[in-house]
Amino acid sequence: MASLDDVADARNTAWSGAGLSRSLREFTGPQVPVARIDGRRLLLFSSSNYLGLATHPGVTGAARAALGVYGAGSGGSRLTTGTTDLHTRLERRLAEFFGGDGHDDAVFFATGYQANVAVLQTVAGPDVTVYSDSLNHASIIDGCRLARATVRVFPHGDLAALDRLLGECATPHALVVSDGVFSMDGDLADLPGLVTVAGRHGAWTMVDDAHGVGTLGETGRGSAGYHGVRPDILVGTASKALGGEGGFVVCSPAVGTLLRNQARGFVYSTAPSAPTVAAVAAAVDVLDRSPELVSRLHANVRECTGRLGVRAHVSPIIPVPVGDEGRAMALSRDLRERGFFVPAIRWPTVARGAAILRVTVTAEHTPEQIRALTGALRELTTRRG
Repeated sequence: MASLDDVADARNTAWSGAGLSRSLREFTGPQVPVARIDGRRLLLFSSSNYLGLATHPGVTGAARAALGVYGAGSGGSRLTTGTTDLHTRLERRLAEFFGGDGHDDAVFFATGYQANVAVLQTVAGPDVTVYSDSLNHASIIDGCRLARATVRVFPHGDLAALDRLLGECATPHALVVSDGVFSMDGDLADLPGLVTVAGRHGAWTMVDDAHGVGTLGETGRGSAGYHGVRPDILVGTASKALGGEGGFVVCSPAVGTLLRNQARGFVYSTAPSAPTVAAVAAAVDVLDRSPELVSRLHANVRECTGRLGVRAHVSPIIPVPVGDEGRAMALSRDLRERGFFVPAIRWPTVARGAAILRVTVTAEHTPEQIRALTGALRELTTRRG
C-alpha cells in the first residue's frame, strides 16, 4: 500500500501538470490600495475590502478595546461559554440594519462558508427540494451536497427553467437558493423575478449576499435593499465590505431559534472571538453613518467600468474575459511586473477555457490608480490578443 506522502505527491504532480497549481501570496501589511505583497509594493486590485473598513480606526479601535476586556479567544461554542454581550449586540444590530418585514433576527457564524453550509444542512431535509443556480458559490454547492435534500440545479439566471423545475417538485417543500452578486462575474441575480417565481410555487428563498453587503444600494444594505425584495433567508459576510471576519444569517425569529439549536456549524463550532465580533459591529455602525463610503465605491466602479467599456455593471467585481488559461496567467504576470496585483481565475473556479482576470475596486482607490490599471490592461490585452 502506498504511503500518504506518495499519494499526495502523485496528485500534486498531476495537478501541476494540468496547469492548475496555485501558490500563496504573502501580505506584510494591510489590504490597502498600495500593498506589500511577496516583498513588493503593488497596486492591489483584488481585495474584497471594498469600503476600506479593515483599517478604519473605529473598527480596529473596537477590536483593540474588546481584546483588552474579553481576551483573545471565546473559550467555547455559542451554546456553552462562547456568547458575550458583544455577540448579542451584533446580532441585534445586523437584524436591525439588514432585516425588517418580519426578519427581526440574525445569527452570527465564524465564516460565511460555514453559514451557508449550516443553513442548508439545517433547513433542507428529506422533505425539501433545493433549486440552486448553476453559478452559486462553492459553499452553497457543498451545503447542498451535505443536506439530506433532493437538489436540482437550474441554468444561471434562467427563471423560465426554474419555473419549469418548480412545477415538477415532488417534495412537500422547495427552497430556491442564489447568490445575490455572483462572485466571479460580478453580475446580479434577478431577485425580484426569482422571488416572484418562487412565490408562485410556494417555495422558500435563500440569498447569499456576500458581495452585495456594503456594496449595493445607496446605503450598502445589499441585494435585498437594492432590489426592494425580502428573501426568507439572507446570508451575508463580514469578511468583505465590512472589513472583518464571520458570516451571518438574517431571518425570522423562528428560523433563528432553529439555527441556534440545530445548525451543526453553530452548535459544534467555537464562537468567534470578542475582538472579531466588536470589529464587525463597529463596521456596521460606520456603514450606517457613512453612506459617502458607498457613494465613493460606486463612483470608482463607474470610473473603472467606463474605461474598460463595461456597461450596466454596478458591483465592484469586474471580470476581464480572457478564455485561455495560459494567456490569463501570462497577463496576470505582466500586470504584476508593471506594479499591479490582479489574479487570473481559471478552472475549477470558472469553466475550462473561460479564464478571466478578476478586477475588484474599492472606495479607497484613487481615479489615478484606476486610470493606470485600465490603461495597462488595454495595452496588454491588445498586445497579447
